[in-house]
Amino acid sequence: MTRTSLFRAAFLLLFLTSGHCRSHSEVIRDLLVFPQDLTHYLKPGMAHRELVSHSTQLEMNGKYQSRFFSPWHQELPACTGVTLALTFIQHRSNPGYGENRKKHTLQWFHEMEANAHLNDYPNGGFRGITVNHADMRVLPTQKPHFTEMDDNGSGYPFDNFQKSSLAANTPVWVAHLTCDKAWLFVDSHYASGWVPARDVARVDEAFVRKWEESEFIAPIQDDLPVIDSEGHFLFKASIGAQFPLLGEDQGGYHVLVADTNSDRRAVFKQAWLTNSSAVRKPMRITRANVAAIADELIGKPYGWGGLHQNRDCSAMLKDLFAPFGIWLPRHSSNQAMEGGRFVPLKMHSPGEKIQVIRREGIPFFTLLWAKGHIMLYVGEHKGELVVFHNMWSVKTRDILGREASRVVGQAAVTSLHPGAELAGVSKRIPDILSRIEGMTLLIHAPQ
Repeated sequence: MTRTSLFRAAFLLLFLTSGHCRSHSEVIRDLLVFPQDLTHYLKPGMAHRELVSHSTQLEMNGKYQSRFFSPWHQELPACTGVTLALTFIQHRSNPGYGENRKKHTLQWFHEMEANAHLNDYPNGGFRGITVNHADMRVLPTQKPHFTEMDDNGSGYPFDNFQKSSLAANTPVWVAHLTCDKAWLFVDSHYASGWVPARDVARVDEAFVRKWEESEFIAPIQDDLPVIDSEGHFLFKASIGAQFPLLGEDQGGYHVLVADTNSDRRAVFKQAWLTNSSAVRKPMRITRANVAAIADELIGKPYGWGGLHQNRDCSAMLKDLFAPFGIWLPRHSSNQAMEGGRFVPLKMHSPGEKIQVIRREGIPFFTLLWAKGHIMLYVGEHKGELVVFHNMWSVKTRDILGREASRVVGQAAVTSLHPGAELAGVSKRIPDILSRIEGMTLLIHAPQ
């Protein structure tokens, strides 16, 4: 073999083994080209226009509150014992991998199922409230379950046991307790699952009545330390939460928060939030207000199912619209179908989709849905449609058919073709525009 042939062979080997990494961390072009500031996409003269009447917004917020408090008014659990048992069976047949990159054992599943004691389901039947941010798990464990241990979409951060998360002071219905009392199976206003018992306190009728009859304050910033009147840290409040209003002064709001006593019963505490970090709920529905809260979320890390107190695509949008009294389900497909007027786009060509979105979409109040992903349409930039979404990665496939990911891992503003520049190196697995199946108008308003 000649030196030239050897050089070519070595170069090819280098490309095949190390040149095409399984997961890239370089920033995609869209994050550099499109301003990562939502106020940039506001149109002068329209930014502060109220898009629904005050009475309509109060009606929307009333429906939001009814859903939010619904767990306190149910008499039976939302899930049957059979459903919970099938969840154990399903995961026993596919044990998955744990944090040590080894497969879970069947013995581990059997021990967890024995602790769940589903033969006694439901052994709870009482109302509660979260006193911390609480991870909601598919099974009663904090241990992860990964389908595969790789960087190709089946490993981290996609923990199959992470169902969702609950903000501090979220109403729940406690259906069941594990034998060791460490886990509770609860229903919330948008999901059911297992949460650590330490994160929930029991509420009585007097507590429920006082809480529900209040006006509410909604955080518009994340990671707000909530300190009680005695100077004790309780938890961090996040966008998407709400707290009963006690009073208002020049600098902010005095609010009620729930804590727990030694008997795991909820007690009232008082806290204070600045008027720059929270607003009376519902916040007025304007594009500028949505952009302001979105700018608090821009760049926040991606969190599958709320993992590590972060947000995935649907959680971010649910929390974004909570201060406005616009209720959204938790799952992306449900948000698309139930969040407002759904406009099907699946049968349209990419060009036709763009035309429909431009013609009918309301910037900052239109969701764009692709199977497994949802985004907020915010307008245009230099002739391209622009969306705000929390995304994990752009998937690619090289000339040998191997899949890889270019990790984004955060809330970002992009086009509908994020990662388009990768086409010169590898083939993208189809882009977002081609995958869009519909758009959802959250409000009925003139553009």
